[in-house]
Amino acid sequence: MEVPEGLDEEAREEYKYLLEVLEDYRRYVKDIGRLGLAAPNLLYYRDEVQESLDELRIRGVDPREVWVEVVALDNAVRARASEIVAEIGHANFKQYQIINSPPPSHWWWFLNRVVPGPAGPERPTWQFWKR
Repeated sequence: MEVPEGLDEEAREEYKYLLEVLEDYRRYVKDIGRLGLAAPNLLYYRDEVQESLDELRIRGVDPREVWVEVVALDNAVRARASEIVAEIGHANFKQYQIINSPPPSHWWWFLNRVVPGPAGPERPTWQFWKR
């Protein structure tokens, strides 16, 4: 993908930035399951993609070509939500939600709500009445 012709300097710079963060987002989506401690970066890169798309929309730029790829990547994220939640940690999502206070429209921060939580610890046998 390339920056469209006819954009003013600020819009062109924003579009370039969008393409850069989209590349990072693409790489992180491709590596789901192997991200390890870097897994939360996937959420931050998706935020950056959204902020750039919103900024371009405000400037009257139609990033349709980029949006098509974002939708495809988002669908891959949704399909592999359980892997992402496992990598980041179910409880860690709650901490990230508190720290970042994302709007509900940023669904990627709430993947833990669509993936069942971890099973609780087994109770000792002597607590049979609590089962």
